[in-house]
Amino acid sequence: MRFMAEYNVRSDPDAGWLDPDNVATFARTLEEVGFGALAFTDHPAPSAKWLAAGGHETFDPFAALTYCAAVTRRIRLMTHLAVVPYRNPLLQARSMTTVDVLSGGRAIFALGTGYLRSEFAALGVDAHERNELFDEAVEVIRKAWTQDVVEHTGRHFHATGQAMLPRPVQRPHPPLWLGGNSGLALDRVARFGQGWAALVGSPQLARSARTTSITSTAQLADRIRELERRLHARGRTLAEIDVLAPTPAGVLANGWSPAQRLDELARLREAGVTWAGVVLPGGGFAAAMDSVRRFGAEVVPALTPSDDHRRTTCC
Repeated sequence: MRFMAEYNVRSDPDAGWLDPDNVATFARTLEEVGFGALAFTDHPAPSAKWLAAGGHETFDPFAALTYCAAVTRRIRLMTHLAVVPYRNPLLQARSMTTVDVLSGGRAIFALGTGYLRSEFAALGVDAHERNELFDEAVEVIRKAWTQDVVEHTGRHFHATGQAMLPRPVQRPHPPLWLGGNSGLALDRVARFGQGWAALVGSPQLARSARTTSITSTAQLADRIRELERRLHARGRTLAEIDVLAPTPAGVLANGWSPAQRLDELARLREAGVTWAGVVLPGGGFAAAMDSVRRFGAEVVPALTPSDDHRRTTCC
């Protein structure tokens, strides 16, 4: 099992999260204690109402990951999740190529359809078309990463002889991890994904994210078995897929003992989870890094394989 943590972005000047030196420290610390990946999420234009109700601020994930690439050497760099319908797919392909090239081939493109209707409206994107936009955009992105000259005529996007050079370091392209719990999301993983980013939490969280609810390890295990069936129908196996899931064992502020965390993580691994999401404490930056170091000393070595930092291609 490997571990991923997403950076907290908070405008509180006393918390330290906006200090560029601290962003670099976050990246280096995760790498030093054995995390497999660091991540930044994607909300370019959230509403004030959503933020006040518990939403989170963000950096541009592509820029932030490129910054972290410059101060690390091994840890993988993940979007979690990039909202694909928000942007032209050629621009997204270029952004992720930049991360992959400047990191020496460490990018993971975890992506989703998005769910904040107010954000779709602010960006001039039709939320009702999000699934159609997503599927066509991913088709264009894959062409941009694998074809010498990109030709595409679709409902939403057109390309007429674009040369998307340079290519990513990872061949044929950075791994595509699909977010969401629905049958449609699992079908996408089975068709062309290299990973599944599950959403585990309360039914209210699932309703907010407009996806199928997964509230327990047992339900997650059932969904992984469903993914396995869909993979087999396409001649693929679960061994080809990474499965990322959040877990209470990764919530660093919940007071769990190392033994409690290890027991829960072992159950997740048995269910088929290969990556666990770690949630940083919401207070100051320095205290959060102390928690990361403790987790790195007490939990990570017991579960992380010795080849954690091997270089992998997507397919």
